[in-house]
Amino acid sequence: MRNALRAMVILGVLGVLEAVVFVPMNAMAAKPTNKVACCFSEHGAPACGQFTQNNCDKHGGTSLGAVSCAHNPCRSSSTTTTTTGAATTSTTGAATTSTTGAATTSTTGAATTSTTGAATTTTSTAASTTSTIATTTTSTAASTTSTIATTTTSSTTTTTMGAMSLKYTTAAGTTACGGAGFSSPAGAPFSGEIDSDVACTTKTFDLGSSCLYIGGGSASTVPPGATPAGASSYLDVGAGIALVASNGTGKLDCTKGSSTTAKHCVNANAPQPTCTSDADCGGTAGACQPVENCLFGPPLAIQNPAVPSLATCVINVIATDASGTSDPTTGAASVDIPLVSRVYLTGNEAAPCPQCSGGTCSAGPNSGMPCTTNATTGNPATSNTTHDCPPEEGSGLFNGALSVDLNPLTTGSSSKTSSTGVFCSGQTHAGAFGQVATRCIQETGSPAGNLTDGMPHAAREATVFCIPATSNGTVNIVADLPGPGATSLPGTAQIVPTP
Repeated sequence: MRNALRAMVILGVLGVLEAVVFVPMNAMAAKPTNKVACCFSEHGAPACGQFTQNNCDKHGGTSLGAVSCAHNPCRSSSTTTTTTGAATTSTTGAATTSTTGAATTSTTGAATTSTTGAATTTTSTAASTTSTIATTTTSTAASTTSTIATTTTSSTTTTTMGAMSLKYTTAAGTTACGGAGFSSPAGAPFSGEIDSDVACTTKTFDLGSSCLYIGGGSASTVPPGATPAGASSYLDVGAGIALVASNGTGKLDCTKGSSTTAKHCVNANAPQPTCTSDADCGGTAGACQPVENCLFGPPLAIQNPAVPSLATCVINVIATDASGTSDPTTGAASVDIPLVSRVYLTGNEAAPCPQCSGGTCSAGPNSGMPCTTNATTGNPATSNTTHDCPPEEGSGLFNGALSVDLNPLTTGSSSKTSSTGVFCSGQTHAGAFGQVATRCIQETGSPAGNLTDGMPHAAREATVFCIPATSNGTVNIVADLPGPGATSLPGTAQIVPTP
């Protein structure tokens, strides 16, 4: 292979030398006549000697004929380029080209092109060598072009929300709910009204925000009272717009129903004995009640100025799972909260329910024991109640368990109308809240607005419902039960992670 390549080189060189005149090795010597320029290898490099043909053969050389070795024709004076395979390109980093000499490309760094030295025009073909005497040289000033490549990466972060709940915390409403039978009117803010026509257009009295009104047309002795502020309840966000009963943070703010298997006697102080029927509780009607899982608000104190001995403390228990719907973008909600209201005749007009005062219970079975509360009503007689301080539940003070369904408890409008004034089954006297002429009862809520920001927003829930009779005939007469009830719960709504 090497001899063949050498022969190819020699033939190419001989073809060119026909037109070239050389001077002798010794510039002053005359062109030899009996010697030839002999090309041979000396220490691995091509050498030229003026030998006779015989001596050239002895050295294993190749004769170039009667030419001079002055410029060592055995080494081509033209640019020789040998390319094996494709041109070599080395790239490190981004887009840098550096060319030095001929036919070498090296790329390093970022977008820099550098040309050094005279440009040599070379034509290379894989696995071939071209030798030529003529050299084309183009001189250009070195130039450098630098480009900094900028890469912008756009990413999207997706946050997957976990289980969420609607938390509602009651706030204070009016400080003046008015007198019994509207002997004095309620003060602003208002949340509803009673009307003397079924079209609900002829108002007779305003209903104060947060006030609880009870009884039929002859309920003229029990004044309305404010529901406690500061109580929270949770409903979990279900599929779509559904709200479902929640475990909350515990017994005081969950919305799950009472046990379906276990019962106890609620006419006794804790620990209340188990029971299967009222007979196990001394035969007191309604005393054997399902064991509660969730309580709705703190104990509710109801005064009775006309008959102070009938002042009551009510413990509201969630009977079955609460449920409802909510639109988080508008804050509109409507829920159903079935309650059992356990009524205890404490006869303490100054404080119908024990209060948490100075960190200890003021009365009841836990009198003097530690307690905490944040329940406010604006009325010293009905504020500061807490389940840490239950009422006396034994000693014959239990007066019955009333099924009260707050449905709907809504941020929209809730109303009842009757052309006869009889709003509830079994109602004895027409009308409502001591006003015989009442034909319409309406309460109006207020949606919270867009809750998707996770912040608390002011809202108001409202409901009109029916209250059944108690087991105490005197209470039924004084409060005119069975009969209607109405209330509103101002507060704050917030979408929060499920506790």
